[in-house]
Amino acid sequence: MRDYFRYGNKIRFAFPLDGDCLNKYDGTEKDGALYVKVKVEADKNSKIEVNQIPAAYNGECFEVEVPVSGYRTNLVAKDENGNEEKIVVYKLINPTEIYRLSSDDNILFLQDINDNKDTYTSIFDNPYLAMYKEAHDKYGANIQLNIHWEFLPTTEFFSDESREYFNLSMMTDKFKDEFIANSDWLRLSFHAKEPQTFMPYVDTDMKTISKDAEDIYREVIRFAGEETLCRHNTTIHWGECTVDGMRAMSNLGLRGAFGYFNIRADGNPIVSYFYPKDFVEYLHNRDFWMDTEEDILYGKIDLVLNSYPLEEIVPKLEKVKENPHTYGCVEIMIHEQYFHKDYVNYIPEFKEIVLTACKWCADNGYKGYYLQDVMEKN
Repeated sequence: MRDYFRYGNKIRFAFPLDGDCLNKYDGTEKDGALYVKVKVEADKNSKIEVNQIPAAYNGECFEVEVPVSGYRTNLVAKDENGNEEKIVVYKLINPTEIYRLSSDDNILFLQDINDNKDTYTSIFDNPYLAMYKEAHDKYGANIQLNIHWEFLPTTEFFSDESREYFNLSMMTDKFKDEFIANSDWLRLSFHAKEPQTFMPYVDTDMKTISKDAEDIYREVIRFAGEETLCRHNTTIHWGECTVDGMRAMSNLGLRGAFGYFNIRADGNPIVSYFYPKDFVEYLHNRDFWMDTEEDILYGKIDLVLNSYPLEEIVPKLEKVKENPHTYGCVEIMIHEQYFHKDYVNYIPEFKEIVLTACKWCADNGYKGYYLQDVMEKN
């Protein structure tokens, strides 16, 4: 198993770690660079330098302020005996004062648009998409909807009325031009084959997840255009996936993924892909982290909106502001099923919750973004 903290090394970076994405809240900006207080653990009698700048022992570790400039910076710590440790850190492009609203488990809004294709004159006649357009028009929200290939009505997912089977190949392409026209703020991405399977990719092989993603990509391009399809990043269903699964997605164009990077009550990681508990606890307190071995950027979701009543949304967002390492970028998300009245856990205030969260972001100076906006083009 990878040692993300490199505890076994004679010289070890305590902060930042390999792959850390640094922003102005991690240091001091001056002369076009970000000066970061680097902390290195080594024998206290050593003479340590980082990028040829001498470090001082503070009683617990060595410290030195090092300038970080450009998108990617190598940090090299050395002692007088030639022992060294190397890491890579990132300075993303305008990574602060930004926010994004994503939604998981999406497919029912597409079924509704298809069912009403002869009466709807716009995709925004669908009340679910109309709500997101209001969030964009009023508060500058960028919306990413992570979608399923199919909906299976045989599962008892809904309580009071049955829904017919639907998959993306059944979706009309009547509104393709309108999807494309709004693709600067509304995008669709892969989530999973269907919503009911628990952690479908926790043990996946490359072939299975690739097939599921390619099926979704093909149909989104057909009915909404390449411009609307987001291959670049997503949240995998349940946020659990094997290394091979993430490599398969990377082969299809994935460059980033979002998760909770949190610990469940039973002590195990939740929505944290394949990363171990101790490292998930570290990632929970970062906006972004780059897996330098897999070349995938991970972002932390700050708030799952459907987990709280309307009156708690603003206090929860205010809580995010208390941590400078998660304050730069605010990631909020929700799940589509809670919007629908026939869902067993329907939230009547769904729309008010979404608009309240987006208003808070706008009022606090955040602008809508997509993950590719902060990454160097490659």
